[in-house]
Amino acid sequence: MRWLILLFLVFLAAGNMQAQETMPMSLANCLQAGLERNKGLDAARAKTEGSLAATGLSRSAMLPSLKMSAGYNRLSDVPAFQITIPGFPSPQTMTISEPVLDNYSIKWTLQQPLFTGGRLIANNKTSKNNYLADSSDYNQQYSDAGLNIRILYWRLYQAGRIKGLARENVALLEEHLKDVGNLAQQGMATENDKLKVKLQLSNANLLLIEAENELLTAGIQLNNYIGEPLDILIAPTSAPDTSMITPPSFSDIMKAAQAGRADLKALRLRREAARFGKKSAGAGWYPQIYAVGNYTYADPNQRIFPAKDQFDGTWDVGVLLSMDIWNWQSTKHQVGQASAALRQAEDRLTLLEDAIRVEIRLALLEIEKAGQKIDVTKTGLAQAEENHRNVKNMFRQGMATNSDLLDAEVLLLQAKVNNTGAVVEYQIAKDKLKKAMGEF
Repeated sequence: MRWLILLFLVFLAAGNMQAQETMPMSLANCLQAGLERNKGLDAARAKTEGSLAATGLSRSAMLPSLKMSAGYNRLSDVPAFQITIPGFPSPQTMTISEPVLDNYSIKWTLQQPLFTGGRLIANNKTSKNNYLADSSDYNQQYSDAGLNIRILYWRLYQAGRIKGLARENVALLEEHLKDVGNLAQQGMATENDKLKVKLQLSNANLLLIEAENELLTAGIQLNNYIGEPLDILIAPTSAPDTSMITPPSFSDIMKAAQAGRADLKALRLRREAARFGKKSAGAGWYPQIYAVGNYTYADPNQRIFPAKDQFDGTWDVGVLLSMDIWNWQSTKHQVGQASAALRQAEDRLTLLEDAIRVEIRLALLEIEKAGQKIDVTKTGLAQAEENHRNVKNMFRQGMATNSDLLDAEVLLLQAKVNNTGAVVEYQIAKDKLKKAMGEF
């Protein structure tokens, strides 16, 4: 009864797999789709665009600025401006100007920084370095996303291969069950031998169900990461590269990482940005000097006397100097804050360099161990296939027991699974090494 239930579950799972839409997809297509739809990359791209805008803003601060202001005032009525001239036979009163109650003015101001203690230049260089750092962060996230997609793809490939091996194992045991049934009819096998094979077949069906579940889980994870519908099962069409490589030496890999890793470039640029940020903060110790020019078009124009109810234009140019004489040590605190930020940037760079050394060491170790596993599992697979072939022939000739053949079938399945896992691990190890070196 248990055997029938397990068979029903297998057929039900197989029916669900067939009902699910399957989409063949190569690794290159997965990478393209995942990198185009990745929200984290989109956010990093938006941050880079914001940094570029900040760079333009800091550059604008060094250029002349032109502002226009306009206004209207209604004044209360006052007596006209008059003077009294002594005369004969009586003094005479003269009106110099009548009050102008409606005042209009338009003013243009042109201002150019002459000296700011290096603040504007430092701010511009800070913005440029932050923009380049954000661009490098985007490149690093691009590389990280590519590695994640590769790992998910190869895990899906591995799950598909294991499912195929589980199906082969079920078919092998079904054939074994037929052979034992034929032998039982001839009196060469017992009912207990048939029960042993049925039990092994039940276990194989359970393994197939688990393999199908692992395949669906791996597919959902990959679909979620690359933005495909979760109800679609991707069928990998790419296979791992089984060619063995000889990795470069640690020192050569470290040199390549120093030159090619985007995260290192980003932190170096942020360190430079912090240095210019400190210079910008120190500019508060110096005066700020600006050249200023104004053109005023007003009715009445305050520079024209007597006041007339008409529009007149006047201009003026000059130099404006401002300096903080006492600001309760705000400049000192700003410099201290910028110095702390610079020290943090230097420490983060050192920590990243240490982490990269560890990452490279681990990548080299994974390459070495995965390569050894491939050699061992290849040998083990060949031995398991030969052992199964010999035991199966001996069993049919009555020279090997039913248990011997069951053991040989288990060993063969395990050897195939181990070899598949070793091949996938070696491919992932090579991908991790490329990422550690700063390659995509």
